[in-house]
Amino acid sequence: MKKDEILNASRKEHRNKDLAEMEVVYQAGSHASRVGALVCCLLSLLSSVLAHTMIYSPWVIYFSIIATQWLVRFIKMKRKSDLVLTVLFFVISILAFVGFVSRLLEVRI
Repeated sequence: MKKDEILNASRKEHRNKDLAEMEVVYQAGSHASRVGALVCCLLSLLSSVLAHTMIYSPWVIYFSIIATQWLVRFIKMKRKSDLVLTVLFFVISILAFVGFVSRLLEVRI
């Protein structure tokens, strides 16, 4: 194969994305999920200390995002461990949602 053929095959395989760009996007997502977890922890800590209550809404959002990330990984790579993590994070997001709804019902009463 000639150099141009190899480059064209690589571009086609990676849908015209540069490998360095793909790595940067991956790292950005990884850092964003860590920052999201930190923000959720800070919000929960503040609400616990200042209002003596637990807020669930940030955790519903955070674990839904994480479950979606692992679902996409499972769909693309077909690893059972990714499916297990998808189910785990989805269950945690449902539990956080239940806590959120129950907290809303307490306020209403």
